[in-house]
Amino acid sequence: MKLKILSRSMRYLGLTVAATCAGLVLSAAPAAAAAAGGDVTIGVFVPTTGGYAPLGTEMRNGYALAVKDAPEVKGKTVKLVVEDSQGEPAPGLKKAQQMVLQDHARLLIGGASSSVVLAINAQAARLNVPIVTTNSQAVQTTGSQCSRWLFRTNPSDSMEANANALLMQKRPDLKKKKWFVVYHDLVWARSNKDQFAKIPGIDIVGEAGRALGTADWASTFAQIRSSGANAIYLALIVGNDLPSFIRQARSFGLKQFMLAPLGMPDSMLQTLGDQGAGLVTGGLFGSWMLEDQNPKMKTFVNEYGKTYGVVPGPQAIQAYAGMQLALAAMNRAKSLDTADVIHALENTSVDTIIGKLAIRKQDHQGEVGTYMAESVKLSTPKFGSTLAWKVLDTFPWEKVKVPVADSGCKGLN
Repeated sequence: MKLKILSRSMRYLGLTVAATCAGLVLSAAPAAAAAAGGDVTIGVFVPTTGGYAPLGTEMRNGYALAVKDAPEVKGKTVKLVVEDSQGEPAPGLKKAQQMVLQDHARLLIGGASSSVVLAINAQAARLNVPIVTTNSQAVQTTGSQCSRWLFRTNPSDSMEANANALLMQKRPDLKKKKWFVVYHDLVWARSNKDQFAKIPGIDIVGEAGRALGTADWASTFAQIRSSGANAIYLALIVGNDLPSFIRQARSFGLKQFMLAPLGMPDSMLQTLGDQGAGLVTGGLFGSWMLEDQNPKMKTFVNEYGKTYGVVPGPQAIQAYAGMQLALAAMNRAKSLDTADVIHALENTSVDTIIGKLAIRKQDHQGEVGTYMAESVKLSTPKFGSTLAWKVLDTFPWEKVKVPVADSGCKGLN
């Protein structure tokens, strides 16, 4: 069975799964013709250009492999239509509308930028299809802007703050540090830093917000030095900016401990070289190094590595798991009508590569945990990777979850 992938953007052709994955083909048929074959279309909105591109590429790859491994819904071929959201709300919403109205997508899946997810969700009633995000951390996603159409399968910022609080219980030396917060002036980063500030007893001595794509961090380094901080919290988009900040900081002589709340994609970790070892996080989404404990993860890692030539990062792992849930729910649904798929998403539990995954009905938050991890050098490279996230502890859903009453969701509508 072949997996069909359609993309309107010619710029995507250089990154297409068809060019790198045996058995996957890129359909060049017009949208109207593609919709007529009886396929089940799923629309993928991810950034494949711009500052979020490393995340979007990993997510797209994870979705494609999940569909390759389970290529049918109700006996019909699944077709992925992939569109570049550019990480911006306006183009992201436009692409979502195109995939629903022109390509007849039965479900939308994607993310990377919380602002894009929230923009699409604001028009969810008009689009009238289920929306699944596997990478949107902003609290609002299943909080104040929760809706019956929107589902999140990854941890939220508040869950990650709970995880990093657990990290500090295990590492009390971190709790005693004076923290300087560096953040991107974006929806996700503002949400993330606000949740970090709620950790009981945390001592934040300064903060600096900068635009995505900042090339020169010298003024921020001056602020950090003058603050007296001995630790830096990095609420930065985990694309190119995060490793760039770390490299510059070390070259400027800053030796402060650094906490990356989400970790970063393994592809980005490699760019740091020796400076990439020793980073710590309590909010890692997933690690391919769990393959030694999880046969399903091992199979996925080998398939991903052979297909794309690299190990899967956390966003690829979450994407694969989220698509597993979406496909299982669509197969379980009474029909592919929106109401039936929504009902199935609310009532489906699936054994994914990250373990059991289900949705909390009251706010549509995925019941997932996080991992405490440290970046380490590998004695033997894996698909070219010499650094990886070694899991030190698992923080399950029961330890990091936020009660519905505290989530900000006032009811799904």
